Amino acid sequence: MWRVRQEYRVAGFALAMVCGLFSSSSSAQRPLRPHPAALAAASPELIDRLRADPFTYFRFINRAWTERVCEAFADVTDPTIVRLHGDAHVEQFAVTKDAWGLDDFDDSTRGPAFIDVVRFLGSIDLATRQRGWTRNRDELWNRFFEGYRLGLNRPDAPPREPDIVRELRRQAPATRAAYLAQGEGQMQPMDEVRSKAIVSGMDVLERLVRGERPNLAPGYFRVQRAGWLRAGVGSAAILKVLIRVQGPTTEPDDDVLLEAKEVTNLEGVRCLLGPTTPPAIRVIAGTRQLGRLKHDILAVGPTLLVPAAADRAEHWLDWWVSSWEPSYREVRLSDLRSVKDLADIAFDSGVQLGAGKVVSVRRPELSSIARLERRVRSETSTIVEELLAGWRELAGR
Repeated sequence: MWRVRQEYRVAGFALAMVCGLFSSSSSAQRPLRPHPAALAAASPELIDRLRADPFTYFRFINRAWTERVCEAFADVTDPTIVRLHGDAHVEQFAVTKDAWGLDDFDDSTRGPAFIDVVRFLGSIDLATRQRGWTRNRDELWNRFFEGYRLGLNRPDAPPREPDIVRELRRQAPATRAAYLAQGEGQMQPMDEVRSKAIVSGMDVLERLVRGERPNLAPGYFRVQRAGWLRAGVGSAAILKVLIRVQGPTTEPDDDVLLEAKEVTNLEGVRCLLGPTTPPAIRVIAGTRQLGRLKHDILAVGPTLLVPAAADRAEHWLDWWVSSWEPSYREVRLSDLRSVKDLADIAFDSGVQLGAGKVVSVRRPELSSIARLERRVRSETSTIVEELLAGWRELAGR
């Protein structure tokens, strides 16, 4: 959410290069490249980060990765169609003061279950390369599958809190005032036209939300400050706004930060199902069905929340809005203290993705994953090598 500082991981990957961990037949792999439009929209700072770190590159090219997975499994005629996370990976694992699990459902939609499985396995592969744990990769994949099957078989079983959750909770901002100040520090200047549109949009949002929550405090969505939010990796190319609103009282200490975000365009990814509702609803549906972390405010934003950018003609965009939680903290690969931490996250994420399936698809998916598991592992290895070839090409290595 509000974390924008990303660590450059050059040293770990440079060591891996020296050790030959990225060399397995990579010269024969076709590079997996980001879409030119996405690369063109990336800032120079982000381009530098992509060149420095394969995992950041992996996070940036989720659409190209998903298209490649669709291609790899194009001959599977009866895939299990499920509600997908859409971008499940290790650094999507987050904690709050009272919950933990995969979050950030920007790319949630409906499609074959193997999309999420391959994505998460790929992130484990890359994480082991950075941390020097490549010998443990297969056992870590095993832990993910153990969790996935448990979630499918026993979706109501209470998850065990991973040890790393306690460590991450200690890294949340010390006070709410510090949290609000940190949020305001991320707001980038916005012109007067868009600032007024934010205020009008919040008036519309208040009427929409109050229809379901009539007891919400008067003036809850009164705008105190707003600005563009330039954050994220996979979402770096989409428009985002951070808004400080009054919240439950007029006291500044209980103000609330809301993030309004443009919906990611997933049109044209051939094995994903096209939406039958406004696009922003797929994000809300994914968050509610699969997510464990709760948002006090989670809603489809009014169509006129933010006027389109100048280079997008007179088009108005679909947006969704969520409240930030002060105790929220995402895991970084550098937070992993041992293979056990990664194993715990792999297992727990597998449980979450399995348990989030609706009843009608659990048994078919158990059968499907038993039939496809060996192939899923093999294809993941291939696609990771293609990704690394694309990263080396961009990085000039």
